[in-house]
Amino acid sequence: MCILSKFSETLSALMCERNIKAPALAEILKTDRSNITRYLHGDRLPLFHGFIALLEFFNVSADVLLGLADYSSTQEFSPVAPFSSRLRAVMDETKTSQYALVKNANVSGASLYQWLFGKSVPSVESLVKLATYMDVSVDYLLGRTK
Repeated sequence: MCILSKFSETLSALMCERNIKAPALAEILKTDRSNITRYLHGDRLPLFHGFIALLEFFNVSADVLLGLADYSSTQEFSPVAPFSSRLRAVMDETKTSQYALVKNANVSGASLYQWLFGKSVPSVESLVKLATYMDVSVDYLLGRTK
């Protein structure tokens, strides 16, 4: 998976830039060190809340961290919006129906229902699928940029 390797590479660069090691980052993010190691080795992506914690700690764009955009040091970010309301707003703005997301973005109907009603949050892979299909940035989908 291309996003996985780019994420791993970018996270490693950010950690090097900040001179922070995996055990310290794990402690800051309140996660197990093995999770950070898996991210760095390109074995997995973090779950939604871990991903948000990384974005906030490094003050970096989601799209940059995922390797979908180039680094910009001048960008400012808003706090992450509640996902269910943000997803509804972006769907309305882009005139995207639930049916279209399920059929064309390869998103499960049950998962979409859970996200829209705030019962769960998507995986990072699903965030990318949603943003790509609706032609918005991941940061925009999260409500971090306008």
